[in-house]
Amino acid sequence: MADCSYRNRDPIRLEMADCSYLNRDPIRLEKAVVSVGSHPANPSGARTQSSDGEKTTDLAFCEMVKSPKLYFDKPVRVTAILEQATEGQYLSDDDCVLSHDEQIGVGYLEENKDHTDLRNNNIDLESKYGGRAKVTVVGILRDSSRRDFVWYHYRFDIIRFDNVTHIRNQYAGELVARNSYVAEVRPDPSTGLGLVIQVRMPVHYAVRVEWTNLKEFPRLRLMGKDSKAQVLFSVESDEIRQMTANRWNRTMRCSIVSVE
Repeated sequence: MADCSYRNRDPIRLEMADCSYLNRDPIRLEKAVVSVGSHPANPSGARTQSSDGEKTTDLAFCEMVKSPKLYFDKPVRVTAILEQATEGQYLSDDDCVLSHDEQIGVGYLEENKDHTDLRNNNIDLESKYGGRAKVTVVGILRDSSRRDFVWYHYRFDIIRFDNVTHIRNQYAGELVARNSYVAEVRPDPSTGLGLVIQVRMPVHYAVRVEWTNLKEFPRLRLMGKDSKAQVLFSVESDEIRQMTANRWNRTMRCSIVSVE
């Protein structure tokens, strides 16, 4: 029988050990599960192993772009900002800003069994996350560049998403398309919902914020006239049209993510 007691401190060894006897002891099994779930995150450069035997290096994104040759064609796990451009997607990190020529483009492994799900995540990036999201992904850095309507120095082929979250900005009177914000809202007789802090605009501009999915949040639609709520929302589009020589209309279409 394998000695599994010490392996509770190492989820990889626990997974590889012959510990089937734990299934017959619910107390030991419970302790094993708690130990694995509370195992601390690996520092940058640490090796982990998934249930399918895949060996992956946990790596800071900035370290990867600083020494790319060390990680070509090896599975790594990084956390970065995934952004949808007009053409293509890119990974970046505010702690190591890349020039246009140094960009890391994004690809997806066609042969991966989860390829369809990855493409669905790709679609959600635009509609659900406003085109930008903070992601933790497992993938492979390729020594492959592209110089056309998609422009990057290296390509990162995503194998899977481990985590996807909104990049939260505190709203303070300015909105930028393809960004997500936290803001206070209140009932509005025209659009159904309005921002407590009005969008700052130049003279001769009229602004309108439209909510594309307000009907999915009855709590917001049924608020009393003096009520307020805090929401997380994404700016899907920002359109400015000149109406006369000295008058412009600005329409921003936003989708609500959650009520805080």
